[in-house]
Amino acid sequence: MIKRIYLLLFLNSLLFISCQKKQVQLPLLEIKGMSEIQNHSSIWIFMETENGERLAKLNKNNKIINTHWIFNIDKRLSMDQVVPLLTEMQKAKNKDSMHKKEGMKSYFSYADISTEKISLTPFQQTNFITIPKADANKLIEPCVITLEIWGNQIKLNQEIVAFESLLSVLESNETCKQKEKLTILLCYDAKTSYQEYLRVKTFLMFNEIKCTEDEYVYTVK
Repeated sequence: MIKRIYLLLFLNSLLFISCQKKQVQLPLLEIKGMSEIQNHSSIWIFMETENGERLAKLNKNNKIINTHWIFNIDKRLSMDQVVPLLTEMQKAKNKDSMHKKEGMKSYFSYADISTEKISLTPFQQTNFITIPKADANKLIEPCVITLEIWGNQIKLNQEIVAFESLLSVLESNETCKQKEKLTILLCYDAKTSYQEYLRVKTFLMFNEIKCTEDEYVYTVK
């Protein structure tokens, strides 16, 4: 379905958007993004509860291959629930098709609490790689800063950094003398919430900080 995105509803400080009588609780971010996009279709990842367990449910019935795709994902889900579905949809997006149209991209939706509107941030090609946490020390590369999300904590090369000071710390970092080549390698615990993941990811994009295509999802083994 081709349509525009509009402001829907803030309720008890949480934004809900609906699809076929189901609701998605979007991430709440104070970051400006794209306000709307033409020629798009929506993909939904709901949170459902079965026997007290939270489950991620994918609804891709509205996707059209020759449009931009907007991913509406419930912020309460963890990344180990979201990543397999994102990987599945990326494969579908990249698959050759006679109906495929060049230039069509993917986006994540979220609620910009500063404007009380739905905003979009690019979902660029990402290789999600799952590794044991014990192997994290093998990821160090020249001119690459490892940014880890662990619960509500953020670490840069193993040092805890407050989210509010993240930009200034990155700007003053001397990991690479040629600042234009400085790149972020994003890593996170499998149980990291989608809310926290998108907060960091969108912040980096908003400040034009380059990330590698590879993202590492830690498991404890």
